[in-house]
Amino acid sequence: MSGYSWENEWRLQNLKEESFLVKHVMDKTPKWVTLAKRKVPDSLQNTLDAAFNKAFVAVFEKGSGVIEKTYRKKKQLQVFQDNKKEMDTSVFQGKALRKFERQAKRTIYKNLTISMVEGIGLGLVGWGIPDIPIFVSIMLKSIYEIAISYGFQYTTEREKLFILKVIDTALKSGDTLREKDEQLNRILDRYSAEEMEYPQGEEDVFVTELQIKRQIDATSDALSHALLYGKFVQGTMVIGVVGGAADVTCLKQITEYAALKYKRRFLMRQRSQAMS
Repeated sequence: MSGYSWENEWRLQNLKEESFLVKHVMDKTPKWVTLAKRKVPDSLQNTLDAAFNKAFVAVFEKGSGVIEKTYRKKKQLQVFQDNKKEMDTSVFQGKALRKFERQAKRTIYKNLTISMVEGIGLGLVGWGIPDIPIFVSIMLKSIYEIAISYGFQYTTEREKLFILKVIDTALKSGDTLREKDEQLNRILDRYSAEEMEYPQGEEDVFVTELQIKRQIDATSDALSHALLYGKFVQGTMVIGVVGGAADVTCLKQITEYAALKYKRRFLMRQRSQAMS
């Protein structure tokens, strides 16, 4: 990737990330949430925290294999390899880069559709809390497929920690969103430097596992706050459709942010490879 081309893409990437921050810096609370606040029991927050925490632990303990059965991983890996080969040999690298973006967007739209059917469907029958493991699985599936679209793995402890931080940051607003986004970018700078120094990967698994446990708590808290009132109304017949739609809104915000961060990592990797 030529320096000129890379610089242009990097500026465009920063503009897209800034656009996301501006869009979500304000905490826009829907009117139906204001109405739901009056009826939500205090105990529901703790119940949701525990449910999300349990869902993350279950998925991570069982490994990614269970989720990988729900999509064609080998095919997506081949798509990435084909796109990467074209980028490495094409003069029109900006055009080649768009293929990675389109693949990631297809993943997002596909999983948003799945989430919509699942969330609204369970809302129609009055199920709220029971769908949390399904929602977490769809969310992780979406992020895994985005990671593959840009050539990144997701099975190491470090990558699990990164994914949890992405989800947590995506759901923040105000100054907290900007602060966490800056922290995440610093992590990516460190990852990029370490990838150059240790191409085979190197991490202190024990330390990372402890960080994951703490981050699961923080991420579960972020999700439960984001979906608190949605899960409450989702547990009510008919009106549960509104709560189910909240799943889709939440997933869209998370996957859009994840796609931005994986593309940022991809551009950083391309730059490092060009300089090596």
